[in-house]
Amino acid sequence: MIGPNINSVREFNVIDTIRSQLESLCPSVVSCADIVVVATRDSVVALGGPSWNVLQGRRDSASAGLNAANSNLIAPTLSLSGLISAFLNKGFTTNEMVALSGSHTISQARCTTFRTRIYIETNINSTLVASLRGNCPNIGGDNNLSPLDMTSPTSFDNAYFKNLQNQKGPLTRTSGQIRKNCRKAN
Repeated sequence: MIGPNINSVREFNVIDTIRSQLESLCPSVVSCADIVVVATRDSVVALGGPSWNVLQGRRDSASAGLNAANSNLIAPTLSLSGLISAFLNKGFTTNEMVALSGSHTISQARCTTFRTRIYIETNINSTLVASLRGNCPNIGGDNNLSPLDMTSPTSFDNAYFKNLQNQKGPLTRTSGQIRKNCRKAN
């Protein structure tokens, strides 16, 4: 399956390095799943976000891998009802979906996922369009990356959601609907 999130899960080498170092100190004690969760928490804190207690003791999957990630990640091109349904099918509530969407404040997307938006759609900020077009030509450059939060791409904050409200989100208008839906739910 070739989709918008294909190969978007990267940097497994970092987890492998951490795992090797931990294995030499404490063989067969710490799982890769725990390393991913702790590294996520520590990265969020390092970028100015909140901290939280991490429950440890996760077991690694016997079948996890790049192929599973490529086929199970939810496409950003789904409609709002499609996103809600896809997250519900994975055991997440709508509010949890919105919270997870907020992690895009430190994410990047490939040109191929937002090219249509910046060359055809009109419900997007013109300054953002000009900036994105500089890195994402109309033809080619499919794998060029751009931040999903152009305001503060290296800070864990709520600028991603604020940008969506101001038509400054590179992805489809569905992202803006996520933020509006969250406000209605609370």
